[in-house]
Amino acid sequence: MYKSQRPTLSILDQFTPEVLGIFWLTRDDLNRELQGFEDFNYLFDGLISQYLYGQENNNEKHAHIFFTENYKSKIFLAHLKTKEHSKSQVAGDIDEQLALIKPGSSEKKIILVFDKTDDRWFLELNKRYPQFEFKELEA
Repeated sequence: MYKSQRPTLSILDQFTPEVLGIFWLTRDDLNRELQGFEDFNYLFDGLISQYLYGQENNNEKHAHIFFTENYKSKIFLAHLKTKEHSKSQVAGDIDEQLALIKPGSSEKKIILVFDKTDDRWFLELNKRYPQFEFKELEA
């Protein structure tokens, strides 16, 4: 039986001009060892490394948001740590992050979801925020 071979796309390959931002959900604190760190740090011009450098002994936050420009428009990356937080706490953090985004100010509506938790946030986000188009980020 013939099985089509889809080439694996890198994180950078999946980031197109139509993307408004990324939700990066992990169980653990934001750190350099997380899957996707190098790609996200590159896309955000080293902002994540700069932030971590200033927080070496004080990384108590569980929600972070970074902004930069890509393809001449503003984009965001929201990292959320889910470990030790209830699903409703994380959902509240997502609400806060999306409140910072002005959906009417841009025609971009695609938000990538890089979920490294067991909670399957992609399905939840699709239900809660129909004004955006969510796509699972493969890596």
